[in-house]
Amino acid sequence: MDVMNDLLVKKAFTSPKLRPYILNKGTMFLYCDYAGFASRNVYGAACCMVFNRVISITAKKLPITRDQGSNYGELMAIILSLETLAAALVEHQPKIAVIFTDCIRISHLLNQEKFSQHVEKQGRDELLSVLDNLKRMYPEVDIQIKYISKHKKNNHLHRLAHNTARETALKT
Repeated sequence: MDVMNDLLVKKAFTSPKLRPYILNKGTMFLYCDYAGFASRNVYGAACCMVFNRVISITAKKLPITRDQGSNYGELMAIILSLETLAAALVEHQPKIAVIFTDCIRISHLLNQEKFSQHVEKQGRDELLSVLDNLKRMYPEVDIQIKYISKHKKNNHLHRLAHNTARETALKT
């Protein structure tokens, strides 16, 4: 999806805090987010990819039949980011790819042994499988998944992923 004329993209380019992320030629940044509306039973995920002055967005409606919780949804958003990264690696050759998520529990979920909700284990296992496959295909790329933390405040790139996830979920 072409977003270069989007107001949030224009704000990101003028933000001193975000410019280094946009102008970077060695590291690809992917901001992902999940949106779920349990009352309507609609869910979506989006990924804003930033690399070498180019910003693009991918999104998809998630085929979830009932609310599985935000942790599961965020895992699905990270998987979308990994899929976006896989497609981008064919064209671009970053040394590092950093996936930012606003799920504070992500590092815990990725290393957790026991789960109270089976669906979270299923989502985590799917994510780790996609990640392992990607690392095997592109061993030269250091792929990192990080909690966005304080970097989220006034971050127009994350806001773009957030808004797109919501719009995608609500599309009929």
